[in-house]
Amino acid sequence: MRDLSRLGDYYRQNSLYESHRLLLPEFREKVINTCAGCRYLVLIAGRSEKRWGCAAALPRYAGTGRRVPEEIPLAEVLWEVGRDGLAAVLAAAPEKPACGLFGQRPGAKR
Repeated sequence: MRDLSRLGDYYRQNSLYESHRLLLPEFREKVINTCAGCRYLVLIAGRSEKRWGCAAALPRYAGTGRRVPEEIPLAEVLWEVGRDGLAAVLAAAPEKPACGLFGQRPGAKR
């Protein structure tokens, strides 16, 4: 019969084990963060409402060359990516897990 009393210690001491998943160290940062801590999360301002969006879907801000503003007008988003691209931009939400384009906000504490 196997001794399973130390099974919990094995998972606690295993650095690749995170909760119930096995993770490689370079992917851990992407999994533990949410969109709320991402530099690309911005407010998209329409006429009467503001929604959260991902500026990484906009070609102008996709690279790291330009600073991402706090708020982007809806007209600018529509001009740059159109209606189909707008749906992709608005798919982001602060509580969602970070995607592969995650970038830490400048000045954020770790």
